[in-house]
Amino acid sequence: MTPQDHNKVIGIMHLIYGGFNALMMLIFVPFFLAIGGIAASDPTAPAGLTAIFGFFGALMLALALLFGLPPILAGYAMLKRRRWAKTAGVIAACVESISMPFGTALCVYTLWFLLGQGEQFHRAGDGHAGAFRPSPQDWRSPLPGASTFDWEAQRARRSERQREYVPPPQPPDWRGQ
Repeated sequence: MTPQDHNKVIGIMHLIYGGFNALMMLIFVPFFLAIGGIAASDPTAPAGLTAIFGFFGALMLALALLFGLPPILAGYAMLKRRRWAKTAGVIAACVESISMPFGTALCVYTLWFLLGQGEQFHRAGDGHAGAFRPSPQDWRSPLPGASTFDWEAQRARRSERQREYVPPPQPPDWRGQ
């Protein structure tokens, strides 16, 4: 995959992760506030019950914003190739690392890209989608000092070899004759 493809995939994954957290906010916050409202209208309910449900509603709102806003901002910045995309991506990755297993996997993938190929990708860009022009040497060996293996030459050599047909061995006769 090219750096543009990695950037696009990571941006979309951040938007999905942040959108999922925003969806949870839309479910849990009204739930806790509704339960608190029901408890407030009940004359036999303990006095502190409304405050407890209000506190948990506010806590859910704060956690949803903490876990939902950075990934949405990072996804937007990466898809639009903003200069602050690397910073937002690293912050979102650190926030996502707490959420096992998908958030941790997205964190590792984001950090692998942003601290590797993505560093050059986002530094070379001027905020426009077609700004990155990697040198041809970058495509030959993605890892510095790694040996290159010419898969096409190996495939050509295999196809040039003469192949002899060898029939498969016959299975044993179990009929006992």
